[in-house]
Amino acid sequence: MGSRARSFRLDTPLLTLTVVLALTAGAVSGIRPSYGVAMAVGVTFAALVMANLMVGFSAMVLFAYLEVLSTVGGVSLAKVAGALLVVAWLGVMSTRGTDVRNFFVQRPGLTYLLIAFVSWNAISVVWAPDRGEALSSVMRYALNVVLLPIAFTAIRTRRDIISVLAVIVAGASVAAVSAVIYPPAEESAVAGRATGTVGDPNELAAALLVGLSVAAAFAVNRWIPRQTRMLAAGAAVLCLAGIVISLSRGGLIGLAGAIAIAVIAGGRWRGRVLGVGATIAAAAVGYFAFFAALPAKERVLDLGTTGGGTGRLDLWTVGWRMVQAHPLNGVGTGQFATSSVHFLLRPGVIERGDLILSTPKVAHNTYLNILAELGIVGGMMFLGLLAFCIGCTVLAVRRLRRDGDEQLEILARGLLVGIGGYLITLTFISENYSKLLWILMALGPVMLAIASRRPGQEGAGAGTRSQMSELERGWLATASGGTGP
Repeated sequence: MGSRARSFRLDTPLLTLTVVLALTAGAVSGIRPSYGVAMAVGVTFAALVMANLMVGFSAMVLFAYLEVLSTVGGVSLAKVAGALLVVAWLGVMSTRGTDVRNFFVQRPGLTYLLIAFVSWNAISVVWAPDRGEALSSVMRYALNVVLLPIAFTAIRTRRDIISVLAVIVAGASVAAVSAVIYPPAEESAVAGRATGTVGDPNELAAALLVGLSVAAAFAVNRWIPRQTRMLAAGAAVLCLAGIVISLSRGGLIGLAGAIAIAVIAGGRWRGRVLGVGATIAAAAVGYFAFFAALPAKERVLDLGTTGGGTGRLDLWTVGWRMVQAHPLNGVGTGQFATSSVHFLLRPGVIERGDLILSTPKVAHNTYLNILAELGIVGGMMFLGLLAFCIGCTVLAVRRLRRDGDEQLEILARGLLVGIGGYLITLTFISENYSKLLWILMALGPVMLAIASRRPGQEGAGAGTRSQMSELERGWLATASGGTGP
């Protein structure tokens, strides 16, 4: 049987299902137009995802920046898109065989670590006080973890990875424009602070920090068309504006950290990077010195836990008490808010008890949140995942530099800076379930796979276990004693 015949047989069920769903959407429109439109959009998206995994993964990247807009009628479009993406990926893996890159074969070490992390979350359900919340947490982690193998299969070529990075810039630009144009209502809890399409000022600043770094990499890249570079420069300015008007202290600390990382990772462009970083820092400082209103200045400079503060130190105190009480296994996945009340009445002053009693909050620190819930065992697994994925990005930068691929090298450096700055902001927010976090982790192995391609192998499923093991040994050498990128 020829390839066209096989393709037709594989596509016929999908085509039939699409037609049936389209007719259903038309019928629903006659009863409730809004639902019909939403269903029609969903059917169209489903068909695109089933036909091309890149479309689905790019949509997930975009949804990471459009949290507020991705819910229709109480239904999360991001979750629906994620479910469709998983189904499409399973279909691709089962029907195309060796024609696609297999994450589990080419990244066995990372695969085992991911399985161990999800398994430890599942085991912690046994001692979790709230089993329902724990099971929900396990499912959320599992759906995020699967983004790594999906990205590895979906993003096959240089063009694909550049497109995904461009989607990050586009999503960040939309979020930044929304933050600038539509300030929160005065009666809201975040009045005076920009939230954009992300929905939270601190999370907005963290997400825009990634967009700023990647957009700057596009803007200074001489191998990118001039008009695109100008658009990227405008996006970088918008992202910087969104960060400063979010009034997020964690975001500003992350920005300073990203500038430092950019200088360190600047390589042969370190002098120019230092100049660009100094300009960005001067712009941020200048805004608060000459343009920001007095309440904005006071909030940024107020590091206390009351008044303009958020009570983070109290939450961190309670979180550390959890770690001390359950150092190895933690209190159970997803249990921070549920268990915090049991650690309130201990020696030490807690000023914001309302954050634990009346309105229980998460730890506002991703690392502490995971350490308190999963103990040292789970915490070390999570840090191992971060180290592996960052190590892949660093090794990709080195290989791209060795091969003289300056265009992708600059973009990889921008991604590395964005990841570094983002990870710094996670010290002030709990983003362990964030799609953006796991997407950024997924891009490391993908970037390394593309940087390690051989002539004639781009986009293919080529790359044997022995070749990939060699790459992992190279990463281990990098992590244990190599120099900077």
